[in-house]
Amino acid sequence: MKLDSAHLERLDLNKLVTFLLIAESGGVSAAARRLGLTRSAVSHSLGALEAALGVALFSRVGKSLVLTPEGKRLRGAVGDARDRLGGALDELLGGTQEVRGPVRMGLFLGFSRFRLAALVDDFLRAHPAGRVRVSYGPQAWLLGELLAGRLDLTLTLRPPGEQAPYVRSERLFAQALVLVARRPARRKAVDFAAVEALPFVDYYQSDPLIDRWTRHHFGARRVPRDRIRAWAASTDLALELVVRGVGAAVLPEDVAEPFRRRGELTLLRGPREPLRDHVWLNELRSARRARTPAVFRALLVRQLAESRGG
Repeated sequence: MKLDSAHLERLDLNKLVTFLLIAESGGVSAAARRLGLTRSAVSHSLGALEAALGVALFSRVGKSLVLTPEGKRLRGAVGDARDRLGGALDELLGGTQEVRGPVRMGLFLGFSRFRLAALVDDFLRAHPAGRVRVSYGPQAWLLGELLAGRLDLTLTLRPPGEQAPYVRSERLFAQALVLVARRPARRKAVDFAAVEALPFVDYYQSDPLIDRWTRHHFGARRVPRDRIRAWAASTDLALELVVRGVGAAVLPEDVAEPFRRRGELTLLRGPREPLRDHVWLNELRSARRARTPAVFRALLVRQLAESRGG
């Protein structure tokens, strides 16, 4: 595929942008949602671009569109041009562009409202014209919303897997997960017999977190299901129930630590190093960072780094 300058001048640049979104979103339907157009309009744009170039840009494999060699070359060229243009615009507007409008943040269900509240408060104090929209959901839903362009950033407990070509992921930090109880224990280092005798608060019946904690520390053993008194579905409710004495629970260590320092919670240590979850920050590879999401992202990364260091 070789285009001279005259041929390039005849191309509709909007069709190149549409092609790039199809390639980076993984299909016509996802690109249509991001563009706010009908699926037929996006398909027609792709067909017109392929006709103008005289080459096929995608092959259909089952229900999926796969880039042809020509399509891969064009995707790289158009992506590079977009990134260079975006950088030039940032340089031109960076000194005067106000942080205004929304940032749309998607969070895994266990993310703490305490950490989130501090982040949102700091952002809005520094940027009164900014707005923050927060959505909680399971990983598959967060990924779908990100790919559809309805979220700017997501935090998840796993990287995106097979959608990785379309999503830029960064592992932010590893959070230690600790077992805490309301009443002081005679022994802060516990064996399995002491653990299974406790009442518990957990999150989801389909995948109890206490099972992960006991597998990590004690092998295949797990606590009896009748010891789980409440299913909280969120870190904050689990914390509140532990503070009230309903039962013990597995919590992120940084969430539990202020309550431990005040003597409201006791940390129960297993025989191994703490169980850890990795938290990932995800964004679309195809998205040029608008100013408001970019500023919010920088604050998010800085605050998480500070909490990790403390």
